[in-house]
Parts: sequence; C-alpha cells; structure tokens
Amino acid sequence: MPDTNTLFLGPLLDPQIVALYQTAAGHGCGPADPLTLPLAEVRAAAERHHVFLNGDVPPMAEVRDVVADGPAGPLPLRLYRPEGQASEPLPVLVYFHGGGFVVNSVNTHDRLLRLLALHSGAVICAVSYSLAPERRFPHQHGEALAALHWVAREGAANGIDTGRIAVGGDSAGANLALSAALAARADGEPRVSFGLLLYGMFAHDFDTLSHRRFGNGRYGLTTERMRWYWRQYLGEGNAAAQEDPRAVPLLADLDGLPPMMLVAAELDCLRDDSLRLSERLALAGVPHGLEMCVGLPHSFATMTRLVDAADAAVVRAAQAVGRHLRA
Repeated sequence: MPDTNTLFLGPLLDPQIVALYQTAAGHGCGPADPLTLPLAEVRAAAERHHVFLNGDVPPMAEVRDVVADGPAGPLPLRLYRPEGQASEPLPVLVYFHGGGFVVNSVNTHDRLLRLLALHSGAVICAVSYSLAPERRFPHQHGEALAALHWVAREGAANGIDTGRIAVGGDSAGANLALSAALAARADGEPRVSFGLLLYGMFAHDFDTLSHRRFGNGRYGLTTERMRWYWRQYLGEGNAAAQEDPRAVPLLADLDGLPPMMLVAAELDCLRDDSLRLSERLALAGVPHGLEMCVGLPHSFATMTRLVDAADAAVVRAAQAVGRHLRA
C-alpha cells in the first residue's frame, strides 16, 4: 500500500485511485508487502483486497471450471461466456492473471475477466497457473502452452471457435501471454490471432527511467518488490534463466507475431517494459498499438469498480480484442 500522505508528490495519481487506497486501508483490506510478511499471509491479504475491489460483478451467461492436462498434472481453467451472444461458437481470449508469478488467482481477477468477456464478445479462458516459488520457470511457461493447446483441442466442444484465439494478461500474466504467443509462432500451432498485454513484466531490468521515477513505493508497486518477484520466479542467481527469452520475452525474436495491443500505466515502474516492447515490435514489423493510461498506476485493471479511468481503459482494451477477433 503506498503512503497516501505522499501520493501527490510528482506526477498526479487519478483522485479516484487515491480514494481507493484510503478506503481499502480504512476497511483493513489493503494489499500486504511480501518483503516483510510471510507469503501465506500476503496471498490471503491479496484475496481479501480483491474481494473489496471486485464488488458486484457483471453477470455472465455461463462461468464454468474445467481442467486441462498440464505439464505436471491437472491445470484448472475457468471459462467466462458473456450474456447476449448468439449460440454459435465464440472467439476466445486465453488470459493469464498478474501478481508477479507469486500472488493472485483467477478469483482476484474475476471482475476484470467478466468485463473482458462482456465488451469483447469472446469467451475468456482464465488460466490458474502454478505460483512461485513452489513452482518456478519454466513450469508456468509450460502451463501457458498447455492452456493454449487445450483450447485448440477441446474448444469446439466448449462453444469456442478455435480458429479465433487471442492471448492476454496483465503484469506477470502479460509475460506468460507473450511467451505463449512466441512459442505458438515457433511451433506453428495453435494459431494466435491477437495479443492483449496490460502493463507487462517483460524484462529482468531495473535500471530504467520508469523504475527510477516510480519504483520508490509512492505509486504502489516498487522496484525492490519487482526484484523479489523475479527471484521467486527464476530462482536466486539463475543467470541462464535471466537470459532465456521464454522467461524474459523482451529478449526474444519478435518477428511473425500476431497484432498486439499494449496498455501501459503512466505511474508504473514497469511502464518502460511496455515502451521498449513497442519499439521492438515496430522494428520487427509487428502491427501493434500502445495506449498510455495517464494518472494510473500498476494493477489499475482490477480497480474498475471504483476508478472510472480504469474502467474505460479496460472497455477499450476488450473492444480491441473483439474487433481483431472478428476481422
């Protein structure tokens, strides 16, 4: 939780974000710091915090849990089918939640997932991938690919048009979405038509302008916390993993990727990860867009109930997914 006494030093946070932080603190349901508390306590606090953030959620025609075969056992998936859609198969967005590979779940992102389904007109296949440090890279990468292959193999039996598959995610989930798209491109299957990447965690690099400007905790996420998340995911001192493009997709050859939409938060220490990825995509000739959300911090996509600018940004992102999958 940022210090609300210093929120207005430097670039201004959206006032509704400030009110959200203060209200969450007043209700005792703010996020916990993994650098100072046991991991089990941090995860429980994250779930409580997102119960507060989710509130009343949009209805769906169907929300159903299924299980895919993962690289080391069952991989839970949750399918969100929006209301008001025809009965024919719908396109799908395979989505990976954020949380530094360490915290959060499909449940913490429930409202976001429903909004994406509602405004894209697509089924959302939300992936309950394993968390670090209990499981480390490359296990999550393997689970991301398993989810894609389940959709390609079993989607038709679940009301999904397997010819129209997109991938998406926020923060660490955007990392998994991009690495899955890269692997699918290399394998030639399944065909991914579009990618939605929200304030992604793409590079094991903390010497960027955005880390220097926004990584001190004033706006939520800190540089030190990002260092800790990467250590949990890759392992302590794992130099080989730090150079592996499956883990650090900003290092990958990006040629041949499908169109991408990148959404960055202005007041986010990870902002430059998205800016640098946009530059790399342009050099590779990959069609893409980049939206900079002014006045918003990391994780804003889970704040849509209380922050109008966050809600509008998620609606725009979902509509972009729908347009590309129906093109």
